[in-house]
Amino acid sequence: MTAIPLQVGIILLKSYQLLDAAGSIDSLTMLTPKYLQAIAAPSSYVSKAIPMNFHYISDSLEPVAPASGPLQLPTCTYATCPPLNLLFLPGVPLDTQFTQELVEFIQKCVQEVDIVMSVCTGSIVLAAAGVLNGKKASTNKSVQKFAVQNFSQVHWTEKGRWTVDGKFWTSSGITAGMDMMAAFLMSRYDKELVKWTHKIAEFVPRQQDDDPFTWILEENEQ
Repeated sequence: MTAIPLQVGIILLKSYQLLDAAGSIDSLTMLTPKYLQAIAAPSSYVSKAIPMNFHYISDSLEPVAPASGPLQLPTCTYATCPPLNLLFLPGVPLDTQFTQELVEFIQKCVQEVDIVMSVCTGSIVLAAAGVLNGKKASTNKSVQKFAVQNFSQVHWTEKGRWTVDGKFWTSSGITAGMDMMAAFLMSRYDKELVKWTHKIAEFVPRQQDDDPFTWILEENEQ
């Protein structure tokens, strides 16, 4: 029986942090049949591969400039995006303007998807859309004070690499997103396959409570 592909949607906003998305999305990609076959993975791992389709979403199909790196090409718009299983939001600058179209798209998606993920200030986007009200969430510790002051209806977690509340997985800064994705994949898919991709990537994920950056919160109070 052919497995139904996991439909993954990544929202592309102007000046988003490229590595917020690239690290985590690469971890997902490494579990796909195409990737595992391309690197001649052992057949025992290829047989456990997870088919996925990736949808890069924006307000138009015009290229989007991230904070660094090449222009990114959307594959669909808020209006044409197909049904998703996983919605992913990388971080953006705090002065980003969130259009009503974006807010409504996020609100609609949250009702339909199985998982909502954000890295760094991606959780600020979710908070601005009102979908984190009453929920626990993480954000980049450098903007923790901003988050608390502007989105007080969210229970912002101070310590920890990431936070899980129902379908919402939200992480601190860039590398915390990769740690979070590793934990998510370990919780959903074949653990030996996921660990093998970590070996290929020479990546050692931190655990949720292994947080060496809590000192930033104290620095912010000075």
